[in-house]
Amino acid sequence: MIERTTRDTILDAARPLFAERGFNGTTIRDIAEAAGVSPALVMKLTGSKAELFQAAAPESPGLADLDPAEEPPGYRLVRAIVERRNSGDYEFWAMAPYLVQEAPDPETARMKMTERVVPRIAAVIGEQTPDKARARMVVTLLLGLASGLRTFEILTPQAIDSAKLIEAYGALVQQIIDDDGL
Repeated sequence: MIERTTRDTILDAARPLFAERGFNGTTIRDIAEAAGVSPALVMKLTGSKAELFQAAAPESPGLADLDPAEEPPGYRLVRAIVERRNSGDYEFWAMAPYLVQEAPDPETARMKMTERVVPRIAAVIGEQTPDKARARMVVTLLLGLASGLRTFEILTPQAIDSAKLIEAYGALVQQIIDDDGL
């Protein structure tokens, strides 16, 4: 049996709080209270609030919930982001830029994030090229979509119906996926 640590307890307490309230709406004190520990212990075991958020973030950038249905991958990737927006679920893609920028060493965080995300997207879209240019472009489009939906709230459901958004943005992503010339 794997023994749970106090750090695990803190991370488990932080995840739903961050998902429900977001980064800015969640305090270290809230997390400490939910975990049954002191705020000082939270900071000692996890570092800064940004480091805690990064540690508590799901390992996969929203790829686990993709159903490999008959829908092309560009549409599935976009649909997952739009559906998470509609349900208020945690959105890795919207938080990733913040996590990199707020990291103690942004360059290392950027490199780790790229190493973590690009190969996963390449696998989803079936890209096997060494440079993974199409996967990198898809990642860029997904980051932009998530920021537009969550951070800037440009594409609200009132501005564009979710189904139309998935169709239009999914077509953009799918065009990159299908372009073997990249």
